[in-house]
Amino acid sequence: MSTVPIIDFGPFLTGSIGDRKRTASEVDEALRTIGCFNLRNHGIPQSQVDECFSWSRQLFSLSQHEKETLSPKPQSFEQGYFGMESERVRGRPSVKENFDFGNLKGKPLGPWPDQLQGFRGFATDFHQNCSRLMNQLLECMSIALGPKESLGPYHTGSMFTSSLIHYPAVSARLIQSGEVVRSPAHSDFGTLTLLFQRDVGGLQVADMSSTDKLSSAAVERTGTFLDVEPNPETILINVGYLLMRWTNGRWKNSVHKVVGPPSSRTSTETVGDQELIPERYSIAFFGFPDAETNVESFESCYSDQNPKRWSPLNAGTYLRKKREDVYS
Repeated sequence: MSTVPIIDFGPFLTGSIGDRKRTASEVDEALRTIGCFNLRNHGIPQSQVDECFSWSRQLFSLSQHEKETLSPKPQSFEQGYFGMESERVRGRPSVKENFDFGNLKGKPLGPWPDQLQGFRGFATDFHQNCSRLMNQLLECMSIALGPKESLGPYHTGSMFTSSLIHYPAVSARLIQSGEVVRSPAHSDFGTLTLLFQRDVGGLQVADMSSTDKLSSAAVERTGTFLDVEPNPETILINVGYLLMRWTNGRWKNSVHKVVGPPSSRTSTETVGDQELIPERYSIAFFGFPDAETNVESFESCYSDQNPKRWSPLNAGTYLRKKREDVYS
């Protein structure tokens, strides 16, 4: 069975030109086949990742009223708090809540939890470190695509989003029966996603080489899904829908879901007469292109034998529509 590859990013960050090309080749191979990879030696301090999970626990421990005051305006690019089951994927609710934020150097794009003193300063630094890694990955992928292509100019960071995610404890019976799913199968909207996990598993990614389908629903029916166990030393890197279009399908969008973790690796807890799967925390960093970007297949990714599969698409218009679909 296939496994999600682990790529050491250290040689790209500090090595020779040859090292950088070899790393770019490894990334290309992973994205042509599985569609994602785990990244180690990525340059973000482990202590900062640990602290981010600590802030996440504090934020989601606020009262429901306090959290709801952080909700963004509907039908906007505003960030903030999105409550339990507010996100729907093909009509199915996600049993999670999340708090999203962008570049905090200026005024936050949406409400902010000022009662968490010190959080904004920390979040600013964490977001900047993730932005730097995102840009380094985009540079690596541009090398893989060839000398004529560059993803960097379309990603100034104005649309990058950090997302703290909390899945509450949930009935093991409901999860195992399929009545409830923590996050239904989906692919991310943008270019690239960084995902940090901690303690409780349940994340599964589709081996995109196991199916010729592209839509999330079709991949869920026909593809093989792989468990991605939490590893504090690595970050999972997912391809988003827009990067698939940019590369004309050379790199498929990574379809993934969050289900109950493997029973052999996670202990349940009993409350009353109910067996519960423990709560889960994760942190996602979404790399979206600038809103004015028109996404069109790169020249190196199509030919007479492999024609363009998609017409140009405005990134901002697309993102707004997807947000309206998911959070309507």
